[in-house]
Amino acid sequence: MRDLYVNTLVYKKLLDTGVKKQSELFADVKRLGASGIECRREYFSENVKPEDIQRCGKQAVQTGLSVLYSVPEKLFIDGIVSPDLEKYLQEGGMIGARSVKLNIGEPDGIDKNGACEIARLVDSYRIELTIENDQTLANGRLNFVSDTLELLHKLSIPVGYTFDLGNWLWLHEDPQNALKKVGARATVFHLKNVSSSDGPHTVPLDDGEIDWRRAIRACPEDIPLVMEYPIDGAEVIRREFNKVLNALICEEAKT
Repeated sequence: MRDLYVNTLVYKKLLDTGVKKQSELFADVKRLGASGIECRREYFSENVKPEDIQRCGKQAVQTGLSVLYSVPEKLFIDGIVSPDLEKYLQEGGMIGARSVKLNIGEPDGIDKNGACEIARLVDSYRIELTIENDQTLANGRLNFVSDTLELLHKLSIPVGYTFDLGNWLWLHEDPQNALKKVGARATVFHLKNVSSSDGPHTVPLDDGEIDWRRAIRACPEDIPLVMEYPIDGAEVIRREFNKVLNALICEEAKT
C-alpha cells in the first residue's frame, strides 16, 4: 500500500492559535498511523531559527516518520535559480526531509548552468526537489505546468513534481484532465477536495466537487499521498484520515 502522509496544514487551527508547534504534531500524526509528515516553512517562527527546525528533526527520529518539507518560495526567479535554494535544502536536511517543495516561479530563461547548479545542490544534500501547481495564475495553469515539466525534462534538471489535486479548481481547470496530462510526472500527490460555492475553498473529502477516489486510482502507485487541507478537531481528523486509509486498502485489494 502506498505511503500516506499528513501535511501540518491539517492542524492549521492549532498552529495559528499557538496551541501547538509543528514539532509537537509528530506524535499526533504517528498515532493516526501515517507513514510521514509534511512540515511547512511558514509555520516556523517569522525569522526561521535552526533550533525550531532541529526540534522537528529530533521528532522525526523519535517517531520514525518520514518527512517532506514545504517552502512557499520560488525555485526560479526571472529564469535564475533562487539564491536561497541551498538554505532551503539545508533546512530540509535538519528535519531529515526526503523532499523539499517550492513554487515554480519564472522558469523561462533557465539554461544548462542553472540545471547544473540544481543538480549539484540536490546531489550534495541528497534531498529530492519538487515543484507544485499552486493556486496562482502565474504558476497554476495546466499548460504552464505542463510546459515547465517538459522544459525541466529537456534540460535534465532533477526536479520532481507535487501534483495538487484541489489547486486546479482555483484556476477553473479540470483536475481529472490535469491528471491525464501531467499526473504521470508526479512524485508526490497532495490530496484535498474543494467546493466552488462562494469562492473556492477546501472542504471534507466527500463534500467537494472532485471524485478524489478516482483521482487516487489515476495517480502513480509508488508516490507518497499527502492529506493537505485544514481540518478542525481531532475526531474529524481521525475520520478523514481513516477515509483515505480505507480507500487505499480497497485500492490495494483490487490489484
